[in-house]
Amino acid sequence: MKLSLCVVGCGDFAKTFAQAMAHLRDEVELFFASRDLGRAKAFAEAYSGSGAFGSYEEAAADPRAQAMYICTPHHLHREHTVMAARAGKHVLVEKPIALTIDEARDMVAEAQRAGVVLMVAENYRYMSAVRKAKEIIDSGALGRLRLVQFQEEAKMVPRDWRSQRLSSGGGVLIDGGIHKIDVLMHLSGMPRQVFAASLPAGPAAGEVEDGVVIMTRSEDGVVGVINHSWTAAQNPGPQWVSVSGLQGSLYFEIRAPNLTWDDGNGKRTLTLEPDHYGLTPMIHEFRSSILGNRAPLTSGAEGIAALSVVLKAYESMERGVLVELE
Repeated sequence: MKLSLCVVGCGDFAKTFAQAMAHLRDEVELFFASRDLGRAKAFAEAYSGSGAFGSYEEAAADPRAQAMYICTPHHLHREHTVMAARAGKHVLVEKPIALTIDEARDMVAEAQRAGVVLMVAENYRYMSAVRKAKEIIDSGALGRLRLVQFQEEAKMVPRDWRSQRLSSGGGVLIDGGIHKIDVLMHLSGMPRQVFAASLPAGPAAGEVEDGVVIMTRSEDGVVGVINHSWTAAQNPGPQWVSVSGLQGSLYFEIRAPNLTWDDGNGKRTLTLEPDHYGLTPMIHEFRSSILGNRAPLTSGAEGIAALSVVLKAYESMERGVLVELE
């Protein structure tokens, strides 16, 4: 069955998503919705869309779209998810799932009442390197885990709603850092303690933080370290992840097609299948969960868990203390 999916909000990442779907035209039929009909039509023309809508409500009411991909600003996720669910559409919502835990729980409840799938579009979880890392960890090949580290300095100057705390919910932490929180949870379990500190603000930070360092500890004692910032530098270094265990370690760079694994006897580099930034397997999971009438891997509950860690990290930043998670 072909998945008919309406992209709600025609911004920069919607463009990235549509480009990644170009090789899935036999599996996914795209529609586009924007408050600007001309923009929606331009997206439909550029990315072989089957239709365009000048309002989100019109898109939700159209029977041709089976599901809706919510790519609107963070503070609108709840509103647009509830709209889609009440129209009987399955929902793929961008991260963060919402700005508050209460909003997120309301979204999950609405989807359950409507009998539709709600999935968080956490594409990092579906990247080939992350999936291979999870496979190696679960096999026991690294032994007991000790440390999971993330490093990213991305060229980014927040603009428009991303630069405003009320609409974004924060800065680099809730926008990009939540990717790392989700992967950390996936690889080493839910953190039980978090300590976070913001970096000295850059000239374009505005209302939101543009750099953060986070340290977490899981129930099993695994330590997580996330160093994530935005920069105006033209050529920031690679974005990487490393995992260390008692018997080995692994390393990979985000978007790179390989993973390096040291099993204690030497290093080997594994070549991985292309994943189009994790978006192809993410859509396969969304479609599969709809067909199987089951919770997706990145369910609403997973989105709430990741958001809870982010919010505790903000609490730690504000108070300057280690914070316990419930």
